[in-house]
Amino acid sequence: MAPASSLRMRLPQQRQQGLAVGASGRVGARKALASCPVRGVACGGRRPKVGSPSVASVAVAVGAGRGESQRLRASSLPSSSGQQQGSEQLPQRLSNANERVEEADTDLRIYRARKKARDGDREANRGRKRALYKQSEGLFRQVIRSRPRCGRAYVGLAKTLERQQQIELAVQVLEDGCAATKGENAHIWQVWACLEAKRGDAKRARQYFDAAIAADKTLISAYHSWAMLEQRQGNLAKARQLLVKALAAAEHVKKPKSHVYVALARLCERSDDPQAARAWYKLGVASGNFRDCGPALQSWASLEARTGNEKLSRELFQKALKGAKSRYAWLSLGTWEMRWGNLAKGREILGEASELFPADGAIAQAYADAWTKSAGKVEADMEVARDLFEKAVAIDDKRNNQRAYYAWALSEWLLGKDFDRSRELFQQGIWAGPATAQAAKLFSSWAHMEAVEDQNIELVRSLYTCAYKIKPRSTKILLNWAKDERSIGEEARGLELESLAQSITADFERRSKAAGAEIGGTTASNSALWPTKVAAEIADAKSLTALSIESNSVIVRTLTESLESITYSKELDEFVNTWNKYFDRQRRKSNARNQNIVIKTQN
Repeated sequence: MAPASSLRMRLPQQRQQGLAVGASGRVGARKALASCPVRGVACGGRRPKVGSPSVASVAVAVGAGRGESQRLRASSLPSSSGQQQGSEQLPQRLSNANERVEEADTDLRIYRARKKARDGDREANRGRKRALYKQSEGLFRQVIRSRPRCGRAYVGLAKTLERQQQIELAVQVLEDGCAATKGENAHIWQVWACLEAKRGDAKRARQYFDAAIAADKTLISAYHSWAMLEQRQGNLAKARQLLVKALAAAEHVKKPKSHVYVALARLCERSDDPQAARAWYKLGVASGNFRDCGPALQSWASLEARTGNEKLSRELFQKALKGAKSRYAWLSLGTWEMRWGNLAKGREILGEASELFPADGAIAQAYADAWTKSAGKVEADMEVARDLFEKAVAIDDKRNNQRAYYAWALSEWLLGKDFDRSRELFQQGIWAGPATAQAAKLFSSWAHMEAVEDQNIELVRSLYTCAYKIKPRSTKILLNWAKDERSIGEEARGLELESLAQSITADFERRSKAAGAEIGGTTASNSALWPTKVAAEIADAKSLTALSIESNSVIVRTLTESLESITYSKELDEFVNTWNKYFDRQRRKSNARNQNIVIKTQN
């Protein structure tokens, strides 16, 4: 038998090099894995912990090690210069491999954190919901500690804190993110702007939206969110300008734009142009991505329902139910079925929706409210409604909880005839969000109940005053107040309130006409919101420039001295006084915060 050395000499030279490369590759892989800071399945045989890199991440290091060993084999030729160059490049290559492992670990942690937050949104149990939010918060904080300039982690952490109603802490996180990224991350600015808009500070929200667009002129979501703010403020011309910018940015970066089409369609509805709205909805549905066109189908169906096209509306709702974000379609279809007189069908749809989305407060409230209605052979059942209302208010959803308390309180008053229980529910709903628009609605309805049942005019006036402090330009509150004043014989006070409401209405109509003139006519040929006109405007645009829009100050009328000199009644005096102190304290904090920002800006 020939010795092993002679057999080795007979092998082809290429085969010998392959064996050597394989051996050195294994050595290189072991070296790369030894330098890996986190050990997973391939590093020690243990299962990966939460936040550790996946097997694919470790495979990157293994591949890097094999590649290094092959290059080292090629560089181990007799040439001294090549050997020296390979030894100098080895630390850099291993460093790049470690960076890829850390990046994969960051992506994995952010994915897990976002999934925990989404699972918390879908969880109906309050304890498990908060536990999932805390786990998401912890994962985001781990990413920030390891990579302080990761903007995605700051955005995710702020949104998770917002879900937990920790608004001040979320603002602090976004401020830290802007400082860490040196103001170059547009997504942080945009999320911060949306948060300020929800807090009611439109001026500061505009500044942050402007900063987001300055950081990234192609950020579609910044244009879209800013346009929604201007539309809520009644600045329709500015909203149109921003949406055109958003559409141009979507065309520039070749991204889906169905939500921009929907926003333009809703702006057409605000401008009394249903034909242009339908055209935009059709574009939104035909955008190609069925998952994204669900809102377009649902909004289009609601438009057809409002205009009396029941058959087409139902067909569009049925198509929207198949989308990934179909909970709004379920809610809208169930509500419209009840409006069309199909009460049993509406209850069936809302009941199925509540089973599909147990953590959705709006669906739970609508399903409970459906059992307080009656039509033909279908009768109301207050006992079933009470059980459903209790489940609705138990859902950890601040905004929809107030709506559930409102509907429950009205049901106890009108159907259950339990006035004391109704008063308790009104108070609980107000404290769920003392300074929100829904709180103003609760105050107003509570005041009307007191005027009808007890005719306690002093308490009625105090409750209407609280509602008007929240919404100082609400004509509905003023007219309801005037009606209740007239019902007890206070004609002079009723006339005074009606004249104030008329002046606010005239000012609003004047501004609406001016905005409509800027946008264009309502016909298909003249409307500046028609798709062909917008497309031509985008085609003529040379580039995407940052948009700076100054807000127009609106003179807000206040109540007359006679309305300010209201004396509270002894009944529920403590509740009204406590709420007024809370509201005034929050207003002082907001004013002080605005002054501090102005001082920092000037410095």
